[in-house]
Amino acid sequence: MLKKGNSLCFILSSCFLFVILFFLTSIAFAEMMDPAYEIAVTRAVSKIENADYEGAVNDLEEVLKTRPGDEQATLYLGIALSRLGKRDAEGILKKALSINPGNPVTNLELGIYYFNKSMYGEAGNYLKNTIEVAPNTEFSAKAEEYLRLLKKGGVPKRWALDILIGGQYDSNVVLNPDDNPLPEGVSGKSDWRAVLYLKGGYDLIKSEKAGGSVSYSLYQSLHSKLDDFNITDHLLELKGTYAISSIVNLKGTYSFEHVSVGGDTYDFAHSITPSLIISEGHGLSTIIEYRYRRSHFVDSELFEGNSDRTGSNNLIGISQYIPIGNSVIFKVGYSYDMDSTREDYWDYSGNKGIAGLQFNLPSNIYLALTGEYYNKDYEGINPIEGKEREDKVSTASISGTKMLSDSYGITIGELYTRNKSNIEAYDYKRSITSLFFSARF
Repeated sequence: MLKKGNSLCFILSSCFLFVILFFLTSIAFAEMMDPAYEIAVTRAVSKIENADYEGAVNDLEEVLKTRPGDEQATLYLGIALSRLGKRDAEGILKKALSINPGNPVTNLELGIYYFNKSMYGEAGNYLKNTIEVAPNTEFSAKAEEYLRLLKKGGVPKRWALDILIGGQYDSNVVLNPDDNPLPEGVSGKSDWRAVLYLKGGYDLIKSEKAGGSVSYSLYQSLHSKLDDFNITDHLLELKGTYAISSIVNLKGTYSFEHVSVGGDTYDFAHSITPSLIISEGHGLSTIIEYRYRRSHFVDSELFEGNSDRTGSNNLIGISQYIPIGNSVIFKVGYSYDMDSTREDYWDYSGNKGIAGLQFNLPSNIYLALTGEYYNKDYEGINPIEGKEREDKVSTASISGTKMLSDSYGITIGELYTRNKSNIEAYDYKRSITSLFFSARF
């Protein structure tokens, strides 16, 4: 078990290990390629990123003299010509598409080209293709943005509003929205609840290389019988993104969250989350992230001693998204986190593994299957039974969504949690059945 004093060392060494592994993999891959070709294409991509489109065109045309059928060079030449507004871009991008019809970047760039030419029918076809071949990726997200613009006559929209309303049946009302256990242990009571979720966002900055946004969200639950467990959650987020290169993006998030339970303040927290998003191509992507969270728990009549949990949490994790064909995305991830609090029996180190599948079915139906395993080792002697606590949490979920239109959908889901703890008060089973209606404007 790692102690508090080792947390910083662990985090730094883990970050160093991730970076070393990434660069060793990159070097090994580069050695298998033609160095002169790689240098030329990399130089051209850099020129595109710095808006030197003419220079990129010259470099890529030279590459294609020796490699006339190269997909990568053809695609980037089409992108550079498209940025220049040249008609030749259409033919070059279509040539790249003929080499690899399943490349989401090529489909997206053709959609953008036709969008900029006000050829909205053609643009829509290629943007929809992008979503089909690479669902739930940065490419499909961008394609969806353009499709929304098409429906509004091509006028950019800087704001968004999401509304989720529905109901849940909870067999064991014990957790708040972030799945943090309430301090007294398990309630052992079931109940129905209505849920309302609102999120509004506004784009502060939006360019090819950088973006910034601010958002506010409200979560409100209203129980049928257990009013003391009604939750109000306010979340304010400030996000920024920057494209380091065509395949690497840096993202940063600051958030402030305030949670009330039963009308009384339960906790408030500040979080900072930098992450690195690596897009390997063909829908394959890797996310490496670190999160620092400082939480302040507040005592109340219902939760005496809640402030003992005040402290910080450090997390580092990695996730991989792998497309399987055109309609399935496989996700696998691992994270390590460490909690340091006022009372050592709330301190823990945790290891979490996650795996999931998302299926994009006909008729705008989406099915998601997810499984998690989370092992948490607590450091201090728990006052309930006079020994160190260990929890082994297994979670399985399934959800299905039917999109009624681009803006409206219905989701039904089931979540099952089994927490095996060596302290009886924290050993529990829990299932949640949900039905929600969603809208996006």
